[in-house]
Amino acid sequence: MSPKSAVYLPNEPPDEPLKFPASPGLTYNPPSSLPIGLGGQNFTHCCLRALNDSLVVSSDGNLSYSTTSFVAPGISIEELETAIQNDNLPCGSTFNGDLSGAPVVRVPYYQCTAQCPGWEISHSNAMQQWIGPLVQFIVPSLAFCTNVPRTHKLAIPEIVFKAHPRTLIGFMTYWIRLLGAVVLMTLDTVVWLGICFAFAGPMLLSAVYEYALDRKILEFMAPPNGKPPAMSIRLRAQLLLSIVVGNIRMATLEKDELEVDSRHNSTISSDVEAIPPLKKRKTSKLVHNSVWKRVMVLVDEHEASKSDSRYRGDIVSLPTKLKALLNSQASFGSTIGAPVLFFLGGFVYTVLDADNNLGDNDTAHALAFGLWWMVIPYLAIISSLSRRSFRIADSVQQSCAMLASNSPSTLDGIVYDGGTIDLMDEYEPSSWAQYRTKIKSYKGIGFIVERIEGYNPIETAFEGRFRTVKLWKRGLNKREWVQEAISEYELSSEYRRGDGIPPDELRKALTLNHQDCFYVLVGALFAVLAPCCLAFLTSYNTPQAGLSCRSLTYLVYAISQVCEMALWTCAARLRIRYGTRWSETNPVAKRICWWGQVFVGFFAIFAAVGGTTMQLVGVYRSCACKVPVRYWPRLSDPNAYIVLSDNTAEDIEAAQRWWTVTGSTAVVVVGIVCALAWWHQRRLRKRFRDEADKLDIADVTSEQAA
Repeated sequence: MSPKSAVYLPNEPPDEPLKFPASPGLTYNPPSSLPIGLGGQNFTHCCLRALNDSLVVSSDGNLSYSTTSFVAPGISIEELETAIQNDNLPCGSTFNGDLSGAPVVRVPYYQCTAQCPGWEISHSNAMQQWIGPLVQFIVPSLAFCTNVPRTHKLAIPEIVFKAHPRTLIGFMTYWIRLLGAVVLMTLDTVVWLGICFAFAGPMLLSAVYEYALDRKILEFMAPPNGKPPAMSIRLRAQLLLSIVVGNIRMATLEKDELEVDSRHNSTISSDVEAIPPLKKRKTSKLVHNSVWKRVMVLVDEHEASKSDSRYRGDIVSLPTKLKALLNSQASFGSTIGAPVLFFLGGFVYTVLDADNNLGDNDTAHALAFGLWWMVIPYLAIISSLSRRSFRIADSVQQSCAMLASNSPSTLDGIVYDGGTIDLMDEYEPSSWAQYRTKIKSYKGIGFIVERIEGYNPIETAFEGRFRTVKLWKRGLNKREWVQEAISEYELSSEYRRGDGIPPDELRKALTLNHQDCFYVLVGALFAVLAPCCLAFLTSYNTPQAGLSCRSLTYLVYAISQVCEMALWTCAARLRIRYGTRWSETNPVAKRICWWGQVFVGFFAIFAAVGGTTMQLVGVYRSCACKVPVRYWPRLSDPNAYIVLSDNTAEDIEAAQRWWTVTGSTAVVVVGIVCALAWWHQRRLRKRFRDEADKLDIADVTSEQAA
């Protein structure tokens, strides 16, 4: 390499091009039309500038290092020239099969911020910067999040669907309406995906709690090793109904006289949690079983048909209705199995293709990003599944179908709703509704709130009389159904005659003990922390090894989820303690839990949504994020340097050590969880059907005994 063709001295005017052989026409300014502060930086350009400043032509005409060389110590001029001749230029180098990699070019932090401020936006021709993670991980997650139970969604105005493309004006507005509907639908799905990702911890904990309760009920009714307890047909039917309809909200107010308002006649109702009654009721009583009474009409009809043989052939049997509620859910394979298979297929391709890009920083962080987003597949699997075993190994792997259907539509068709003459139920107001009522009491602000209160861009996810609960409330809601069955049994004549199991014993048998709760916590923590740990390990060990912006994002997300789960546990214990008085009481602990969720939720949203956005856009490609966090308090430290070169030997070694291990582990674990989930789902559903069929068998047996 001749000195003149190799490099020019660093004191050339900024407007003159650098004459580095690999990049002819390279200037001192980044080749981007964007401002530096809006992503216009280019760190490959910065690396070339640093390399250019590191070389001088000595008096004898040979190339040598300058006094402020940025090439790593131990690399001779001959080694640098050999690397460049072998297509291992330090700046912008890619893996070509040479495990020795490219020479290291590094600059101090202050030099980076002075010469290369700002950040580098993701490029469309670099697949692993944003297109790869977006298509391979986020888009499949949109399909997963649609299987997560929800109570509300973004409303699409009816006017959007009233287009008639038979006239010129109608044809022109047709496409505008279609575009508007697609935009609203996409926005709704993306927002719901962000909510699922940011609040996955309490969602998973509540879901696993529900799984454990389902298993507890079925194993109590049919012990694997032991004799079934003495229970009446009515109690058995109530417990089975609690399993399949335990996600239905219980109304807290049963109204005796109240004028029916027009908002109750709308099939798309406003948020019932947030709208207070519009009229004063003459008489009302606090109860917790108005919805319970309506659903238990199924049991009443069953008992009436058995007592009067004339009507036996005129109604559908209770076991058939129970199995219809169970079968109303879509199959596990179509809703979860197939999406997981496609997701894992794309992930396997990413892991295998990564061997062709060893040492590439973008590929390493794209892999870590995909590992992190595996929280969504876990959430989708567990929101459709239920735990069975009590062993530690099973608590983190085995699942069975969550038997309560996500949609109340089937129940609406089976249970008589009272028609238009029956008054609508009033529900416990949410925390936001209580604060909004308080805000309305202030002059000025209250006037504005009242003016915009009629417009509600949110609608219920399902039409009909019954309302479902949010996923993070499903576990406790199902517990209320079980406790309601126990309370009714305690007042029954069967218990008073001394023929059945004592209520205290029944309540203890159907309540999760400390060991149960421990395994619930272990299962939920595994689903949240396993993807975070794999992503953290991959990003943490990507040179420079250490805690940096990306690995710090995964750490903050994991900590926020653990804190959310702890606050959910605290609120759950308070809700169990206060029972039906929960909405009427406002203890300090309740306020701490609520504001704690708001505080922790901010960091969860920042890490989940903000971290994802900054990763895809490229904000993390900056000087501050290229230096480990341990140097942030002392950025003037000589060891606080930034590696600008690509495909170094350290990069290649880290890729060989971590990429295949973490990627393969994630694929295997998710695949095993999904396969076991399918198997246990079939098992638990069969046990439920068997218990439902026993209702008819018990009826026949009792008749023969009579």
